[in-house]
Order: sequence, then structure tokens, then C-alpha cells
Amino acid sequence: MFIGKIILNNFRIFRGVHEFDFSNKKVIVVEGPNGHGKSTIFDAINWVISGKISRYVGSSEHQQFNYIINSDAYLSNVNEASVEVYFNSEKELTIKRIVKRNGSTKLFINGQQLGLREGQKEIVQLLVNEKIVNDANLLDSIDLLSFIESTLILSQENLEEFVRGNKPTERYSKLEQILGLTRYGQDFKDYLQELKKEYLTEYNHIISKQEDLRHKRELLNAEYQPKLQQSERDGNKPKSKILDELNTFWGNLQNYSLKSFNSPKNFHDITIDEYENLKKYIESIEDELKRFDFLKFEIEQKEIYVNDTEYNEKIINYKNNIDTLKGKKFKREKGIEKADLIREKLRRIALTNNYLDDKKIEKENIKVDTSNIIKKLEIVSNNVGVDYVSLTYEKVSDFIEEFRLNNDVLKKLLEKNSILEHENQLTLLTRKAEMLETACTPKNKLVNDLQNKIKIIDKQILDLDNQKKSNLESQINTIIHEVQTHLINSNEQKCLVCGSTFSSNEELKDSIRMQLEVSKKLVNGFEIALNEYKVQKNKLNVEQKVTEQELKVSQKELENLRKEIKELKNKIVVMRLNNSIDIEDIGQIQIEIKKVQNYKQNNDNKYKGFIEIKKGLDLWNDLKLKIERITEEEKEILAKHTSYRYFIEDQRKLQLKLNKIESYINIAKVKIQEYDKQILELNQIIQDIERKLQQLVQIKSELEKMINCELVLNSSEILDFIIENISLLKNERFESRNLLKTIEKYMDDIKLREMESKIENYDQENLVLQKQIDQYVKMDEQLKSLFTYHTQVQSSLVNEYLNGLSLAINNYFRQISPHSYFNYINLITKKNELFILLKDNQIGSVDIESDIEDSVNASLTLSAAQSTILAMSIFLALNKSQNWSKLNVIGIDDPFQNLDDINAYSFIDVLSNLVSVEDRQILISTHDSDFARLTVRKMNLDSDDYAYIKIQSYTREAIEIQSEQYRSPGE
Repeated sequence: MFIGKIILNNFRIFRGVHEFDFSNKKVIVVEGPNGHGKSTIFDAINWVISGKISRYVGSSEHQQFNYIINSDAYLSNVNEASVEVYFNSEKELTIKRIVKRNGSTKLFINGQQLGLREGQKEIVQLLVNEKIVNDANLLDSIDLLSFIESTLILSQENLEEFVRGNKPTERYSKLEQILGLTRYGQDFKDYLQELKKEYLTEYNHIISKQEDLRHKRELLNAEYQPKLQQSERDGNKPKSKILDELNTFWGNLQNYSLKSFNSPKNFHDITIDEYENLKKYIESIEDELKRFDFLKFEIEQKEIYVNDTEYNEKIINYKNNIDTLKGKKFKREKGIEKADLIREKLRRIALTNNYLDDKKIEKENIKVDTSNIIKKLEIVSNNVGVDYVSLTYEKVSDFIEEFRLNNDVLKKLLEKNSILEHENQLTLLTRKAEMLETACTPKNKLVNDLQNKIKIIDKQILDLDNQKKSNLESQINTIIHEVQTHLINSNEQKCLVCGSTFSSNEELKDSIRMQLEVSKKLVNGFEIALNEYKVQKNKLNVEQKVTEQELKVSQKELENLRKEIKELKNKIVVMRLNNSIDIEDIGQIQIEIKKVQNYKQNNDNKYKGFIEIKKGLDLWNDLKLKIERITEEEKEILAKHTSYRYFIEDQRKLQLKLNKIESYINIAKVKIQEYDKQILELNQIIQDIERKLQQLVQIKSELEKMINCELVLNSSEILDFIIENISLLKNERFESRNLLKTIEKYMDDIKLREMESKIENYDQENLVLQKQIDQYVKMDEQLKSLFTYHTQVQSSLVNEYLNGLSLAINNYFRQISPHSYFNYINLITKKNELFILLKDNQIGSVDIESDIEDSVNASLTLSAAQSTILAMSIFLALNKSQNWSKLNVIGIDDPFQNLDDINAYSFIDVLSNLVSVEDRQILISTHDSDFARLTVRKMNLDSDDYAYIKIQSYTREAIEIQSEQYRSPGE
């Protein structure tokens, strides 16, 4: 994906609308003095994609309207500034960002406005590669501005600061930002520090709570001991004795206690929990007694007095009887099936008889229709004048075919006659057109001659006008001269022309009149000649118009003739293609037409009659075929019913047989109903027996679940077992109630019990706090280990990534400006510090610490130019290796500031390779016009592949840019 077009509207240094078209350009070179907007073009790309300008992110004003908009436009109350960038890919992509005076920002993608957050996500989806888009964890780590400035657009300050920085920790943080690892590096460490701070606060709080708890327990115990001694002196059973009785009670229950009640194994204290537990046990005894009473009631009231052995024998006998009845029923059902089959066949015979009757009627009707057709044929034959008996279907068809062929021949003869008439007409029209063309030629010549004569007369008139004008001027000068001469020879008053006067006005007028008379003669001569020419010209104009009108009419007539000739030719061609008559003599054609017309006229009545006869014969043949088909169908039907042939066409015998079968089926159905009734009664008896057995099984199963035992399925034994357990439960209830009263008396001393409960709660709470303290101590140890492990793992991962980049970085650095004696530049991380080292060999992963000690620090060794070159080498390596973006763009802002000629030459070679081999679009700016022209020439690209933009001047009024790819606001 390349950058296709950039449109700036009042964005920073660019006032008004400025459009740069980079479509299909592989290299774009922007030349201009410092401060003339070169960096602003890179800022515009950053801003439209990320909403930020990388080199001003730290500024508090970088997102304000008066910072984004052109300052002169801002002072002129312009309300908005915008940048729109077109990206060339399989589908064109446009992104436009607008900021308004009120501070609001709008974002448009492909012309559709989106919210800023939604739009920013959409930009990431469109520009980021599919592999990252499909990985939610990678997608969340994308910081567009950081990735752009580190892999796509290199500013003047960005990576050079990274190279020349003196603090390894700051350099490492910068690398995290470049690689998009901030959330896994510094952000994660900050999170761990914050987590440690939070849990230390909580840890100190728990220690304080534990100290307060110990102090409260000591005070409460001092109050509790005297009260306990007084209670024992009052005759209450001590706690230990009650516990013994309680444990003995629960221990003695193990032989016959209810399985559903989960009693504790041993008691160490008497609290409300033990009291409630005993109450629940008594309640459970009550519930169990109710269940036993209910089961006893079920057996006695429902009379479930059964024995499984005796009743199973009865069930077997009943089922054998049912099987016998089912066998009889089956035989009856089979008899009904056979009778149904016979009845169905007989019903089909009845339908066949009805069908045969219908066919007899149909045959009689066909005979009547045949007779009518024969009569009609005789009548039509007599009208035509032929013998009906001698007529055959072939003779009729042959005559009809012959008549139709003659009719077709007549049509073609008429068409051929029309063709020949059209061709005669075409000949006449062609001759007429030729005559018109011949007549138009002299008229054209006459019009041209008249136009030439008019031009000559116009020239003569113009010459006369010029002569007339010249003579008038001469006459005036002569009059003035005479007046002046007269004034020289006389002492008269001033003249009106020159300011002098004559002795009288009349004297001056007489002198002037004399001269005017002479001039009138000359002027009249010119007027007469002009009038003659004008009369000649008018005559020629009239003659020209008449001739042109006649020529126009002739040409229009000729045009219509040509059109008519063309249409007639096309019509003749089409007609000849569809006509097969070879005769070309129109007279012969007309003779043939008359012959065929006579034949048609003589045989027209016969043709109509034969058409009717042919229709009648067709109907007659159809009726014969129907008779034959009906006869065949009757034979086929009789062949299908050979076994019941004696019932065919004998409906009475058939009905008697059907009545016998119906009677048999009805009797069999009555018997089946009797068998079903007996089976139902026996099944009901079996179900009653099985229901009582099932009820007893349910009672037995419930008792076995209640008490861990096995019972026999015998109602008398089960009833005895229930009565025995009811007696045991009543005794158990009595003992538990006595024990409950003892506990109640003990629990009546509420204050003492509350104090005991509080002491126990304090001990329990202290135990919980101690566990929390132990957990926090363990967590602190784990967090320390996590800090160390995270630092080691991240440094290892970053080193692996940097090792992959090292070859590319060193290749670029050596190609542009190799170091005098150090062969390798190594980027190494250790404990969240980044070192840029110079060494004779590439540093491995065996002993990084010793390698760092033995190497030279590049930031303290390299010159300004070498630092710049190293920064660009790192940037180009990052661009080449980046796989986060679909943008194949490299933007470098003024890279030649610290480079000498040799470095610049080598750098341009590197860029040329990236364009041709790596398919990158290069956008580069420079203040040096020599380097700008050198870049374009040395790339050796076609003129269509590069764009050269020269910013010549910048003033308040306008910015002057020279480029074929630039369109200024006024254009």
C-alpha cells in the first residue's frame, strides 16, 4: 500500500488548499529551505492516521485548534483545518481528519464519518496486517503513532536521540516504545510496583488489627474467669460434664440412628450451634416418626397384604390365559384379512362391469359419429364435383399440396415482379441524381465567381474611401495655408482657425467658400464612383443569393434522391435474398403470374372442398383408432380377471357373493371384540396385583434407604419392622429432650455464654488474620521472583529480536559509512538497560556481561554524522522487518544535514535498492537542492515513477511550490 494523494487545508504552514498527487510514484523528493513546510507534510501523514504529531506529543498545545490551523488563517477567522490522504491499494482508501475552532474533531474513512474511537479502531483494522488483526492481544498493543515514527516515518530528532542518549534505561524504554512492548515492559513493571504498594498497605493494616485483637482478648478473659467460678458454685453442671453426656449420647446413637441425620463425632464446646443441632435432631426424629406412621397407614388402610411368591404365580396363570385369547384373536384377524382381499377383488370386478358398460355406450356413439361423417363427405364431394367412392386420402393430400405449392409460386412471382419494378425505378432515380449533380457544378462555380467579384468591388470601395479621406485632409491644410498667407499680407483681425482676425467676417467666409467649391467637386467625384460600385455590389449580392438558393434546393433534392436510392437498394438486396425465381424478364414474369392466377382461380373451390374432405377423413381415422383401442382395453381387462370370469357382466351373482363375505367379516369382528374384553379384564387383574406389589416395593425401598438394612417383600414382616422402629424412635426422642433441657439451663447464663463466644470469635479471627499475614509474606517472595524473572525473559526476547535486526543494521551502516576499525554494531539489553556497542565481532548470548565490559559505547564514540547514519540504519532495518502494517512506505525528514557527499551517495544507493527490490515508496525531504537533484538522477527512475516538489518561497500571502504533482489553491 502506497500513499496516493495528500490534500492539506489550512494545516499548519500551508494556508488554503494544497494538493500533492503521488499516485503510482515510487520516490517523492521534497526540496525547500528550513522552515518552509517540509516536515509539515510528514506531520500531516502522522496526524491524519493517529490524530497526533509525534514531535510535539509532549506539548500541552499540540491538539489545540490554534496550533493545528495555519496562523494567518486563524487570524482571518477561518473555522476549520483538515488533512485528507488517499492510499493506493487493491481498493482505494481515503482518511480525512478535520479539526474545528470549537475544538471538535471529525474523522472520515472513505467519505463516511465515524466517531473518533470507532474510527481509530477502523484505521487500525485497515492499515494493520491480517495476522495482527486476527490476534486480539497483538491488536491491543498497536500504538499507531509509536509504530509510524519508528518504522515508517523518521523525523529529524527521533532515532538520533535514541542513539546518542547516555542513559541505558532511557534508551531501553525508548526501544520498548519503538517495538510496541510498553504494555509488556514498563507498564507491566509499573503494575507490579502498584500491586506491591497496595498489598503492603493492606499487610500493615492486618498487623495493626491483630495487635488490637490480642489486647481485647486479654481484657475479656480477665472478666470471664471470675464469672465462670461463680456459676459452678450455684450448682449448674459444668461444661465438661455436659460435653461428656452429649458425646455419650451421640456415641450411643451410632447403632440405630437415622441415616439421614449427620451428627458430629465429638463435641469440644457448648454453643448455640450444639443446642440448635440437638433441636434439629429432635425435629428429625419427629419427621421420621411421621414417615413411619404414614407407611404403616399405607399398608393397613390400603390393605397391601401381599406376598411376592404367591402373587407372582397368579400373574403367570393370568398371562397364559391372555396368550390363549390372543391366539384366537389372531386367527380371526387373519380370516378377516383374507375376506377383505376377496371383497376388494369383487369390488374391482364391479367397477370393471361399470367400465365395460360405459365403453359399450362409447362404441355406439362412435358408430353414430362415423355415419354422420360419411354423409358429410358425400355432400362435400358432390358439391366439388368428384366421386366420393374413388377418393383416397393420398389423392386429397396430393391435390392440397399441389394447390399450396402453386400459391407459394404465385407469391414469389409477385415478389420478383416487385423487385424488377424497384430496379427500374432505381435506374430512373440514379439518372435523375446524375443530372442534378451535373446541374449543381456550374452553379457552384457561379457562386464562387460572384463572391470573388464582390471581394474586388469591396476593395475598390475601400480604396476610394481612403483617397477621399486623404483629399479632405489636403483641402483643409490648403485652406489653412491660404488663410495664414492672407493674414501675413494684411493687418486684419484674428482668424477663427488660428486665432487671427480679418478686416471683416465676410472676407474670411468668401475665402473659405472658394476653397470649399473646389473640394466639393473632388468629393462628388468620389461619391459618384462609390455609388456606382455599391450598385454593382448590390446586383452581385442579389444574383449570389438567388444562385445560392437554387443551389441549396438542388442539393437538398439530390440528398433526398441519394437517400431514396440507398433505401431502395437495401430493399432490393433483402428481397432478392428471399426470392428463388430465376426469370429476369418482367414480361415473362407477368405471363407466369397470369398462368398461376388462372390455375388458382379454377381450383379454389375444389381446394376448399378438399380441405373439408381431408378434415372429415382425419376424424374418420381417429374414430377407427378409438374403436380399436376400446376393443384392446376390453380384452386386457378380461385377461386380468380370468379367476373371476364368471362374475364378469353378472352383477346379481357378484352381489350375492359380496353379501356372504360381509356377513363373515361382521361375525369375526364381534368375536374379536369379545376376546379383547376378556384380555382387558385379565390385564386389569394383573395390574391390580402388580400395583400392590409395586406399592409394597416402594415402602420397602424407602425403609431400606431410611435405615441401613435389607427387608423381605412380605407385608406382615415389613409392618412388624415399622412398629419396632417407631418404638425405638420414641425412646430416642425422650432421651434427647432431657439432654436438651440440660443444655438450655446451661445456655440461660447468657452473659457468660456471650463472653465465651466472644473469646472464641477472637481466637478464630486471630487465626484468619495470621493466615492472611502468611499469605502476604508468601506473595512478597513470589513478587520479587516475578520481577527478576520478567526482567530476564524480556531482555532475552528483546535480544533475540535485536539479533535478527543486527545483520540488516550492520549492512546498512557499512554501506553508508563504515567505521574505521570496528566491524560490528551490537544492540544488547541487560536488566532493562539497552547498550549500543562497537566491537570487532558480533556479540553472542553466552556471556553478555563480559561482552558489555569489553565493548565500546557507540553513543560516546560516534560522530554526529555517524550517529545520524546509525539512526537511519536502525530505522531502515525496522522498516524492512516490520510486519504490522500494509503500508510499504519509508518517510525520512531531511537526512542529509550531517552527511558528506560520499555518505549521501551511499545512502541514495540504499534507498534505490529499497525501491527496486523491497517495493517501498520513498518520501524524502531535504534543504539542499544539490542532494535533491542528485537523489532523482541517481535513482535512475522513469519520469512517471518519481515526483519532485520544490518549495521556493513562503510569505504571509502565499507559499510558492513548483511541481507537476502539486495543485495550488487558485488552480
